[in-house]
Amino acid sequence: MPVVKKPEQEFSEHENRFLEILSDGVFHSGQDLADDMGLSRSAISKIAMRLNDCGLPVFAVKRRGYALDYVPDRITPEKTLAFLSDIRVPWFRSYDVVDSTNLSALRHPELPDYALIAAEYQPAGRGRVGRQYFNLYANQVMFTLTVRFRELSALQGLSAAAGVAVTRALRGLGFRDIGIKWPNDVYLGGRKLCGILIESAPRYDGVLAVIGIGVNARKNFLERMAEQGLLDQEITALELSPDATPDNLSRNRILAVLYRELCKAVLIFKTEGLASVREDYDAFDIFRGREVVLRNSSGELTGICQGISSGGALLLKTPEGIRQINAGDMSLRPLRKTDPETAMKSEADSAP
Repeated sequence: MPVVKKPEQEFSEHENRFLEILSDGVFHSGQDLADDMGLSRSAISKIAMRLNDCGLPVFAVKRRGYALDYVPDRITPEKTLAFLSDIRVPWFRSYDVVDSTNLSALRHPELPDYALIAAEYQPAGRGRVGRQYFNLYANQVMFTLTVRFRELSALQGLSAAAGVAVTRALRGLGFRDIGIKWPNDVYLGGRKLCGILIESAPRYDGVLAVIGIGVNARKNFLERMAEQGLLDQEITALELSPDATPDNLSRNRILAVLYRELCKAVLIFKTEGLASVREDYDAFDIFRGREVVLRNSSGELTGICQGISSGGALLLKTPEGIRQINAGDMSLRPLRKTDPETAMKSEADSAP
């Protein structure tokens, strides 16, 4: 992973022009690019290397020039806000590169509630217990929402509420086979689609919670993960869904719908807690009623998944009775694969 010199970065005028020219999907010679931008060919080469470092693959082929591996559907405030014209977004920034949208939010405690930070690429993106979050420029929809609570205990169950909000949003876009896997993943067609990472920090007025969401929209990153030998989970992207259309694959539209649903869920959660989404969570829970195994460094525990408690803990029916498993203590996997279309194996480890 490249080292990001500045935590938040936006492409320069020349870098944006480079992308604009190459957005036709064909090769352009280094000399033509240099002439267009009034730069040297060496400077063009540096721009291409810089974009590669930012997670955007640029092909450089001798005697042919430069071309993009794929044309990115970039997120911009103007395009996203066009889908949110009926609600107020108090603060919104979309960066080309951010070390992590969660870290960016935590660095700016002055941000108002429901501030939105989005990024096209996160070289320091993290999942559960610090796992690396693999992403590629403009392949995921990655963002963080900020919200304050009076005390830390008020966050109990927030991850489940966020999962319900994401599921509602994606189903609303027409993706039918969407469900939740405890504690903080959203699945599509039996494969991992989205991770959620919630972090917090004390503030003079209570606790600042940052809700990080990472949804796999495009499929290009899967090819890169396979090439690098990193595809050790069953992962998918919205683009691979039979329900995918040009309209519901618009990353600006996806971000807008996710933001809207997340704000609605959090607003109600602040007054009603997990009870506000409990019914939907039970309906979306893809493991409910299934035999599962929980594993951690101490061993494993098997039983029947019974959903979640009022505080968001996993309820597991064992021969000794119902056990409550707190989020983050163990990973959840099916005990065995009996149906190749619905069986799943993945740890909850991907989010910004």
